[in-house]
Amino acid sequence: MTKARIIVDAMSGDNAPKAIIEGALSGAVEYGTDLLLVGNPEIIKLILESEAKKYQSSPMDTLPDIIIKESQSVVTMEDDPSIVIKKKTDSSLAIATKLLKEGAGDALISAGNTGAIFTAATLVLRRIKGVRRAALAAIVPLDNPFVLIDSGANTDVQPEMLEQFAHMGAFYAERVMGIKSPRIGLINNGVESHKGTELQQDAYKLLKKTDLNFVGNIESRELPANACDVAVCDGFTGNIALKLIEGMASFMSRKIKQLFYSNSVTKFAAVLTQKQLDELKRSMDHREHGGAVLLGISKPVIKAHGSSDAYSISRTIKQAADYALGGVIDALNDEFTKKKFTRIRGLFDGKEEIRKDEA
Repeated sequence: MTKARIIVDAMSGDNAPKAIIEGALSGAVEYGTDLLLVGNPEIIKLILESEAKKYQSSPMDTLPDIIIKESQSVVTMEDDPSIVIKKKTDSSLAIATKLLKEGAGDALISAGNTGAIFTAATLVLRRIKGVRRAALAAIVPLDNPFVLIDSGANTDVQPEMLEQFAHMGAFYAERVMGIKSPRIGLINNGVESHKGTELQQDAYKLLKKTDLNFVGNIESRELPANACDVAVCDGFTGNIALKLIEGMASFMSRKIKQLFYSNSVTKFAAVLTQKQLDELKRSMDHREHGGAVLLGISKPVIKAHGSSDAYSISRTIKQAADYALGGVIDALNDEFTKKKFTRIRGLFDGKEEIRKDEA
């Protein structure tokens, strides 16, 4: 079986570098990958030496091969996204992206600045031919985990971009998550075809004409109710939806804990239902599904949550390996080579003015 090598930006994120390196090592051991860690070599080695004690009894064939590459700076959350290309070319993110382009690894994980990751991926790795915009695809952890695309990369989109997001999300849901004929829903403020702005109305008409399993408009309250497997929207809407769902999950977890630990009777009930409570907690935990995949880029790139802890990173290692080895990018290349997406002007106001996409 092919063993993936995951490139990890070890210096970016709220809890970097300790949680990033600990999680990467744990995930590599558990899911059978190798690692390429980019950052300050002295710091990385100290953390690895400390963590290695946990794996002294592990069989040699389960331990990852680890390469360390040096970087001189870090792109912070406050930096302008373009700085990764213009000034901080010696940063851990810039070097990690370059290494992925050169084939030093199979996928890249970073918990850093979203805009900078998007910029580096788009300008260094480039988009798949035919893809007009790459998009962030987050896995939302509910009873039916679903793909939310776009979850924050593109705040200003056009209808045909949403159509492409739907195709990319469907590929990921099928090839990585194992969902056969994934249901595609368009997030809107009503289920009727005439609801929403011109963007949603035109996107609805485009999606109806595709060979996708399009189930129509989805209201936000239906998202937790197994309404679709891929929820499509612009990045502004998607990021708000994602953060709201994550916030509500934290709220529910906190309230349940308060409820069960309020007195001796409820504490006893908590003991009796501990297994069910743990399952409920896992079903709402965004860490279980890793980070957001940057779909449409020619190489696998995953944006981990900025506040990722070691467990979240370990699960993202699995996600990165699955994505890299799942054939998604090859399939997208084939799909976008065959499919003639169009750039549309006036199609929905009675004017049949269509020209081929220049991408």
